[in-house]
Amino acid sequence: MKLTRRQSLLSLCAASVAAGSPGTLYDKWRHVAGETDGVVGAAVWHLPSGQTVHLNGEQVFPLASVCKLPIAMNVLAMVDEGKLGIDQSIEVLPQDVYPGVSDVAKRWPKQTRFPLSELLQLMVANSDNTAVETLFRIGGGAPGLAARFRKWRVTGIRIDRSEEQITFDTSGVEHCPPVEQWTGDLFHELIAKTTPETRYRGLQRLIADPRDTATPNATVQLLARVFKGELLSKPGTARLVEILKSTTTGPGRLKGLLPAGTVVAHKTGTSYTEKGLKRGDQRCGCDLSAEGGRPTRGGRLHQRKHPRQ
Repeated sequence: MKLTRRQSLLSLCAASVAAGSPGTLYDKWRHVAGETDGVVGAAVWHLPSGQTVHLNGEQVFPLASVCKLPIAMNVLAMVDEGKLGIDQSIEVLPQDVYPGVSDVAKRWPKQTRFPLSELLQLMVANSDNTAVETLFRIGGGAPGLAARFRKWRVTGIRIDRSEEQITFDTSGVEHCPPVEQWTGDLFHELIAKTTPETRYRGLQRLIADPRDTATPNATVQLLARVFKGELLSKPGTARLVEILKSTTTGPGRLKGLLPAGTVVAHKTGTSYTEKGLKRGDQRCGCDLSAEGGRPTRGGRLHQRKHPRQ
């Protein structure tokens, strides 16, 4: 089977991180990146040895749904601190309901309260958009995440807006009402008023926007610290790893291009395409195939596609 350019990048990384020399891996990445129609960023960290390789590792790229990983980490840290209970019942407000990829939205308003553990599972493993709006809110929003990053001394990653706000901004929605007035019906109403041209211009702005971005190096470092148990308690780390292992999105990305049976804890992200323009495809994950389930390598592959100038 002939691989696409994106699949080629993924398979080269998966096959080469543990065994290939840094120079060889970097050269392969650079070759594949040169054949794409956009900017490619990639970073890997071999956890046992500490060996790292990166391509455009300090360049920022849009996070897309990969943002759900640090949002989950922030909430789990709040559980560790006693501010939330893992089985606590969380109310999903009308402003949290984000139609589309969301089992929670389908069950709302018949069901308006969900266990925190279920919201975490749905947000990360299923990329549930209503779950992420809810957990972004109860985690303190952008200020809460910024404070968490400062506490953890995490740089190179920033989450400034909710995913729904990003969708409104990217689509070119004008005169967006206050968050407290958002509903699922309002979302459909506002998006229906946009045009291909406004969405295209919105994507152009987003690609150049420093908000809600991360560098490949920062993301792989965050992953490494998670799997080393440096940021969460042992129960919190174990829960997060199990959720990442159960991820259902992007089956043909990191997990699908590795040998059958490879255990991968990962999170994916993507965006829509408008008039041939796409802000990117993102994924991050860790190979847990070592004996005893210990991580052997962690990595982030992050691709942003846009017309070359």
